[in-house]
Amino acid sequence: MREEKDMENKTEAQCLYELAMKHIYGDGVPEDNELAVKLLTRAKDMGHVEAAYNLGICYHYGYGTAIDLGKAYELYLYSANSSYGKGMELVGRFYNRGIHVEQNRTQAEYWLRKAMESTDPEAVLEAQKELL
Repeated sequence: MREEKDMENKTEAQCLYELAMKHIYGDGVPEDNELAVKLLTRAKDMGHVEAAYNLGICYHYGYGTAIDLGKAYELYLYSANSSYGKGMELVGRFYNRGIHVEQNRTQAEYWLRKAMESTDPEAVLEAQKELL
């Protein structure tokens, strides 16, 4: 019974995430970043890691919400701690450049190297560039 409920939550979170991304890009639905933020928030609250990362992007750049680098960092860190490569790369970038956090090369290298060990080719490439 518990496993069935967990599976339902994962499926619902994935559906919310996919709908949010459609609204971000206007893919078959009206482009609506504010609605996307609401949907991503619900999916993140259900444990969807990629939704957390993309919600971080929204807060980082002000898509559908006000720019909030602290919230963006918190969401990237959540995704990084869940082994999401792009989250690890952005946490490393924040430390490397001193974005919202105190610049810290040790922390930057830690997260960027973790990103380079991920299975996400884009995160690996961006982490390599950031380490140069």
